[in-house]
Amino acid sequence: MNTTTIHICMGSSCYARGNARNAELIQAWLTVRGYSAQIEFAGTLCEGRCKEGPILRIGDKIFTAVSPATVGDILEHVFEGT
Repeated sequence: MNTTTIHICMGSSCYARGNARNAELIQAWLTVRGYSAQIEFAGTLCEGRCKEGPILRIGDKIFTAVSPATVGDILEHVFEGT
């Protein structure tokens, strides 16, 4: 697997709409699956897409309206091909 970076928007709108919880879930998912050393995970300031948030960017792909219910499915699809 190539090194990939997950960027999670921590701007006030995305943070308040769920990315605080999503960040916890992503960190736990990376740890449980053993990806913490291979995948960089970082918060960003506002991505400028507040109406579409919460925003998650993995590589070049932007995911919108990310919720705690969907974040695991997104990560599995991107990193495990499911």
